[in-house]
Amino acid sequence: MAESQVPYPYTQPQLQAIRASISEPRFATYLSKGGNHEAYALALYLYNARLAKAFLYPLNVVEVTLRNAVDEVLVATFQQNWHQTEAFRSDTLTVEGLATLNKAIQRAGPNASRDQVIATLTFDFWSNLFRSDYGSLWRTNVNRAFPHLRHGESRQDIQNLVKAINAFRNRVAHHEPVLDMNITDIHGKIIRLTELRCVETAAWMRHYSTVGAVVRTRPRRDGTMANSLSTKLDKNYVSAMPDTQLSDLVGAIDEKHAAIICMDQNGRPMAAFTSLDVTRYISARAKELDGLIALTEHTVADLINNIAIDERWVTMDEAEPVSLAVKELQKPRIQVLVGIERESGKATGAIVRAHRRY
Repeated sequence: MAESQVPYPYTQPQLQAIRASISEPRFATYLSKGGNHEAYALALYLYNARLAKAFLYPLNVVEVTLRNAVDEVLVATFQQNWHQTEAFRSDTLTVEGLATLNKAIQRAGPNASRDQVIATLTFDFWSNLFRSDYGSLWRTNVNRAFPHLRHGESRQDIQNLVKAINAFRNRVAHHEPVLDMNITDIHGKIIRLTELRCVETAAWMRHYSTVGAVVRTRPRRDGTMANSLSTKLDKNYVSAMPDTQLSDLVGAIDEKHAAIICMDQNGRPMAAFTSLDVTRYISARAKELDGLIALTEHTVADLINNIAIDERWVTMDEAEPVSLAVKELQKPRIQVLVGIERESGKATGAIVRAHRRY
């Protein structure tokens, strides 16, 4: 899809015909990004198509994995034919959820099996089941569906992942532009959600995903390489693990080490924050204890679980253009951007928003 070893020889009549087929409003988005250069705008359009194609496989795996995980919980809670059980339909589902389920049953046809109904239900249905309206459903079931949740993670963490993935999936499904989104971050969310259900499936997905290879094909009008994020990353960050004591962390922080990255055992980032977050956590705990706090009794995991930092940091492939990193750091809530190596997912550096000018 959208791939060829032979350049397409655009003529003016061809350009006009293609623009008419795509439609001027849709093409205008790419034309604007391409500086009103028609051929470059079409190159961006083709890149967007390749990127969407590359995501079809990971999106397929994560959607099937998610719905099967939810189905397992619904069967255990409401029996085999949960889609027909009154306890689920009337006592659990919202009005909107029930309407969606009924449409799926209607589409599946008379006497359709549960599996047939599941195949007909939309990703929106599965995504919406993790809203706070269904908190009671997941209170004792979230670990059944996602056995690899870390201590302190909950339905809310699943909802955050699913919501972002669903929004991206809908853009791909409706052929909307995704070329300027943080592709590394959304790809990481897809892998993470799958990993929470099955580590082996996530590893299989990561191995066969072609997203990284497609990102490297992003075109430039002048044919040169864009400045990559790797040239701007600060290598002087503090590396920590979930069980790192705050006493050790505080000792490693100084003005030259602004970012703190919490890694898993494979060197992949789990969270990123700053010394200010550490100060906030220590201050809050000290107030609770009348000013007395033993830093050896508190860990990085305690800090992560008690301070809302999930939406304040992002990862990005270090090979991505700096311009995309700037867009991420300009978002209101983002404080730390972590660069990662494409193949391994390991952290290679960081940029702290408060310490940079753009």
